[in-house]
Amino acid sequence: MLPNILDVASEHKLTFQPRSLGKKQTLAKCPFCREDDQPRKRKKYYLSLNTQEQIFKCWYCGESGGVFRFMALLEGVSENEVIDRYRKKSRSTYKLHPAEKLTSSQCRMMGLDKKPDWMGIRKFDYPSYKKLRELVWKAWNQFLQNEKRFAYQLLVISIAGRTYGKAVEAIGKREKEIGAPFLKEVLDIYSLSERPRQINRLEALALHIGDPLKYPYSPMEKE
Repeated sequence: MLPNILDVASEHKLTFQPRSLGKKQTLAKCPFCREDDQPRKRKKYYLSLNTQEQIFKCWYCGESGGVFRFMALLEGVSENEVIDRYRKKSRSTYKLHPAEKLTSSQCRMMGLDKKPDWMGIRKFDYPSYKKLRELVWKAWNQFLQNEKRFAYQLLVISIAGRTYGKAVEAIGKREKEIGAPFLKEVLDIYSLSERPRQINRLEALALHIGDPLKYPYSPMEKE
């Protein structure tokens, strides 16, 4: 969310036209040209502040722009400096949802064309932003589950085929590509003395894929 341009103007003690306060277009004395400060123009207010779009314009000198440019001109600094300061402040006060921390590469891995513009979506449609981040986070967790299943099956097949070392190396490489560790979790599951039924079925399927004749498999088979 952008800074409120009216709050910025108030902090710098600009003079407002009383009857325009609280409206979409709030008028004030222009601090840049100061043309409306002249005694003969005491009833004039050339600076227009749009409190919905957070933009400004002086109808006399033509100075205009967004709230960051407004802040920069009032403070006598560059607009980039104002933006950098605002971003640092935003990061320190807003806690990112896990979905927002996903990288562009991770988003593409799970099927998205690109990483969502979280800040833009949050600014213009907060309900849609909340819904989208939950959907993305759910999709990411499902993607990880699929990766863990595949890694476990690879481990099982490698043990049966005596290629354990290569499998562990491949799984380690894959978890680095994804940016999420799961090799230890896969090894811990395989080390369990009693594995859950769904893990047993996953293992049986993996062995069947590796050698159908040696390891027959029926998905309807009761244990």
